[in-house]
Amino acid sequence: MAEDFMDKVFSLFSGEGLTDEKQNMLKGIGKELSQSKYARFFRIRTEETDPSFLSFLFSVYKTIYPIKLFMKDDKKMSQFKALTVESSISGNVKETINRLGNAALDEKSRTMSGEDLIKSIQADIDLLNSQFDGKHITNVNHRYELASALNQFVTYNFAGFFKKFDPHFADGSFIIEPKFPAIKTMLMIDQLGEFLTATQPLKPEEDWNSLLTLLNSCEGHDLVSLEQFNTMIKTLREIHTSKILELMVQYTLRNPVWQFKHSVFRETIGETWLESKKAEAFGYISKINNAKKNSQISALTKEIFETTELVRMENYTVHISETYRRKNVEHFVYAEGLNYLKAFLDDYVEKEIKELCDIVIIRGQWTNNTMSREMSEALHKLSELPGRINDLDIVMSEDGSDGSRLRAAMLRVDRDSTQIRYINSIVSNNNDDAHEIINEAAQELIIIGKHLKFLIEDVQKKHPELLVNWREINLVSKEPLTQRMINNFKKINYFVQLMHLCTQ
Repeated sequence: MAEDFMDKVFSLFSGEGLTDEKQNMLKGIGKELSQSKYARFFRIRTEETDPSFLSFLFSVYKTIYPIKLFMKDDKKMSQFKALTVESSISGNVKETINRLGNAALDEKSRTMSGEDLIKSIQADIDLLNSQFDGKHITNVNHRYELASALNQFVTYNFAGFFKKFDPHFADGSFIIEPKFPAIKTMLMIDQLGEFLTATQPLKPEEDWNSLLTLLNSCEGHDLVSLEQFNTMIKTLREIHTSKILELMVQYTLRNPVWQFKHSVFRETIGETWLESKKAEAFGYISKINNAKKNSQISALTKEIFETTELVRMENYTVHISETYRRKNVEHFVYAEGLNYLKAFLDDYVEKEIKELCDIVIIRGQWTNNTMSREMSEALHKLSELPGRINDLDIVMSEDGSDGSRLRAAMLRVDRDSTQIRYINSIVSNNNDDAHEIINEAAQELIIIGKHLKFLIEDVQKKHPELLVNWREINLVSKEPLTQRMINNFKKINYFVQLMHLCTQ
């Protein structure tokens, strides 16, 4: 009788577009549908989805709705993500993480030198790398992959599905269970496919209890009964295994090879967590190094400059650079160094150092003109730098070619992310120019400093070898020439150190 019935059903097909092989496959699908444990979900004669399936969906929807609300809350999900890692790490890892916390490091900084503290932090970073190994990372990632699969499931558009039957259906309304009619399966093909995709990763053998316990812990109360949830997961897996929904779609579409889209989750929360903890620790190391660097810069500027008024740039400045830093775009990396360089060139090179060099180069009687020529060329190159610094500063002004473009781009950057690359390109080019100027200045100052050192050694000899008229040119200098050269050599040496720190 069953076979006669199936023959009658397929006799209704016109046969257009269906090969004999496909017709035989569809016959087999029809037979599977009629014999399935969940055959009640589908009415073969009318190709309708039975209300019993929709009632089942509603019970699922009601069960998972609190989880859906939880997972829509970004703050709660962020807390859950952190708890997922914390619940998967060992006590040894927790101890290492505690030692790398800012509070613990601040406490250590009171009794340890910066160098020793850096060594201690680096040792704990290395230890954390070995403790939080591949096994830990795999466990954390897998647990969060389960959460991602659950999130995909609970965010399935149940409400949109139910509105097909009741346009007035309200999301989250469970006071009265809707009365669902039978509906042509053809009208819900897409929804069935999406439901299969959403439920495909849910397997009873996974550790759902631990996952739900974490969710409940974040929420502060039970979102769902563990027993009820696990029963639901088993039923969903049975439905998947029976292929009832897949067969319903294949039968309705006359497409025996139709398949739903499978989803695969690949989370890297473990690796991300480890890298974030290491980044925090390295950030503390940078804080120590920056404090040391700033202290050294402060000490050197006091040694070099007699004034505290050192702001010489108007546009390429540390102050203006902060505007760019706050927008997370390229900032003026060498603004501090270029400002000090301009001050040094204006206050010392163009005055004291130039005057000293003029005395020894022009009035000195050299036994080796190569050395005097090198000093002269270095001084000449230094004299060209203030003009290049001024040009860069003007270019970056509001009326300058780069400054005007930067100002316009900064006004649009919040609503147009493509401006970021444009801003970065302009600022980076000017940073490169600033870096080049600083490097050139340092190289020329090193040349002058090197020859000053030779001259200091020479003037102190009983029989000088580089200059033969030290006594004569000493009379020209407003201060004792030897001490003057020593002072200038020290100042140049300090300034080269300052430029090195400002370009690190």
